[in-house]
Amino acid sequence: MQILEEKPKEGKVKVKAETLDDLWHLYHIIDPGDIVYAKTLRKQAQRADSLRAEKVEVIPVFLGVRAEKINFHKFANQVRVTGPIVYASREDVPLGKYHTIAIEQGTVVTIQKPRWKEHHIERLKEAVAASKRARVMIVVIDDGEADMALVREYGVEILNSIRHNLGGKRYNTDRESEEMKFFHDVAKTMEEVMKRENVEKAIVAGPGFVKEDFYKFLKEKYPELAKKVVIEDTSVTGRTGIYEVIKRGVVDRVYQENRVAKEVQLVEKVLENIAKNNGLVAYGLKEVEEAVNYGAVETLLVLDELLKGELREKVEELMDAVRYSRGEVVIVSSEHEGGEKLKALGGLAALLRFRVK
Repeated sequence: MQILEEKPKEGKVKVKAETLDDLWHLYHIIDPGDIVYAKTLRKQAQRADSLRAEKVEVIPVFLGVRAEKINFHKFANQVRVTGPIVYASREDVPLGKYHTIAIEQGTVVTIQKPRWKEHHIERLKEAVAASKRARVMIVVIDDGEADMALVREYGVEILNSIRHNLGGKRYNTDRESEEMKFFHDVAKTMEEVMKRENVEKAIVAGPGFVKEDFYKFLKEKYPELAKKVVIEDTSVTGRTGIYEVIKRGVVDRVYQENRVAKEVQLVEKVLENIAKNNGLVAYGLKEVEEAVNYGAVETLLVLDELLKGELREKVEELMDAVRYSRGEVVIVSSEHEGGEKLKALGGLAALLRFRVK
């Protein structure tokens, strides 16, 4: 994401969304009541004469919309902001009418808020920093099967599942030849994804020796790709194996500033402390609020969904109080396994400096 212009006195920030991750960040930055300005298309009815039906013309226009509904459409690559029009660059566009601005990759948008809160500013900074970093790819591979995922800012996106029947003597097939075809298929898919998504490193993991055989194959047949690959062990394959790589901190070692890896590991630490019953964790609104009042919170984990719901104001007060007591606030995405586990705990958890009970 690029910040193109800032007008603090007016509460306006003008940005350019460049990636799908940027759209995810914008979805969490824009709140109901904010005014969103962007170039858009609007249908305009034009009456030709009294005998003919009205013709509808689509016109380009620069609009300001007071946000009422904000939706993130991951598979359409859009954030849609719906609300009444409060500003229009054309006089023939009536104010007060409802319009939806679709923010896509490449869209320049200005956001005006009554007050930019700390977590909005932090997320904006994260988005700008993230746009300068390359992504990490995870490939979990075993006999004739490979699962690929991309570690994005908002979570883990499962990409491709490649399956080959390698056969063997009992099936009267040439296993070695089939394995080479399988390796070529995986390597070519990795190259396509890494080029398209600006991936700098790929973690190739698995429970057996196939990952080592694949790496030897890459060094011989795809030497440039092999330079970007890191080998790691897992106990299982598939999606579970992908999350095992993240939980072990491998992504962090490969790419120190990765957001998802940090979020997943913090949620795992919360669960470990709950299991130990050591009194150094609080979860749920009531327990967390009590810990905040004691100044005991070292790290507060907040599910992003809470900042869009009825508890938003209360949660923001807790976040401000934790920052005031020099604690860390981490907003956890609901789009990955760590977010799902935090949601089961009420969406709110805290790692404590000391026991409060």
